[in-house]
Amino acid sequence: MIDSRAAFHQSRAHNSLLAFLILVLLTGCSVLRSQPVPPPDPAITIVVAPVSLEATVRKSTQIHSFDAAPTPEDEPLIKQQLIEAVELHAQRSLTEHLAKQPGFTVIPFEDTQRLQEQLNLSGRILDEKQVLLLAEQAKADIAITPRITAYGSVPWKYWAAGLGAQNLIELMVVGFATGWNPAAIGGYFAIDFLLIDLPLWAGGAYIAGWAFRPVIVEVEAVQLGSCPGAIWNKQEEAIKVPGKTLEEYPPEERKLKHIQLQANLNHAMEEIVETASQRLRLQPCMERGQPLKIRRWALWPFSLWPF
Repeated sequence: MIDSRAAFHQSRAHNSLLAFLILVLLTGCSVLRSQPVPPPDPAITIVVAPVSLEATVRKSTQIHSFDAAPTPEDEPLIKQQLIEAVELHAQRSLTEHLAKQPGFTVIPFEDTQRLQEQLNLSGRILDEKQVLLLAEQAKADIAITPRITAYGSVPWKYWAAGLGAQNLIELMVVGFATGWNPAAIGGYFAIDFLLIDLPLWAGGAYIAGWAFRPVIVEVEAVQLGSCPGAIWNKQEEAIKVPGKTLEEYPPEERKLKHIQLQANLNHAMEEIVETASQRLRLQPCMERGQPLKIRRWALWPFSLWPF
């Protein structure tokens, strides 16, 4: 019995790995790194606009670990304070990571905060005109507006496509391996979905030292000057927090939701900045007076993958 279980788990691991490798081949453009390019010269001045946490947060306990859950009376205020804290941390994190890149002159976080207060833009989600106003007052060439669209769990619109593609590939692998035996295929997917996929994609799992706290960040860059307009956008996902990352925190903090989420948020920002350092440049005008958009070539319509 033990041998059969071990063989099943070994076979399942091989199938999952093969499915992953197939998807990597299909999404090679998102895995392979382009050759480094020189930093912009002259330097580009960038301001990071306020971050909006657009992910649905029904309760504060979804994004923060408490010794005792807030009372119903305190819940609305505490939830709002936690959301604002996440937004401020994200704005600061992206600002500080961008400032480390050669060729970028980034308006410091504190200066941006002061400008927001002077322009009466604090504590609100900015529309396009307000973002441009903030950038003009900061004398920036480019304004970057970040949005957090998943925080702690992945919305259906993101993970339905990703999970569907993963299961389609696994179906082909398992089908050929079992001779298309319905009972074997059904049993495999029942275990796979309930014990693996649902916790990973929906968030909240803690397996073998890895915490699964999904975070998705989307950014849009708008240039000013003689040819203003949106020039670049980027989505970055962080699903797992490796045990190595969690080791940077005290042992008593490693299983806290807000620590795990913050670690993944920081990782997503780092990945966005890495791409920006290679791709984000001022763009020329097209015939209709709109700037040329920086595009990302892709074979696959999504990049969300938990590994």
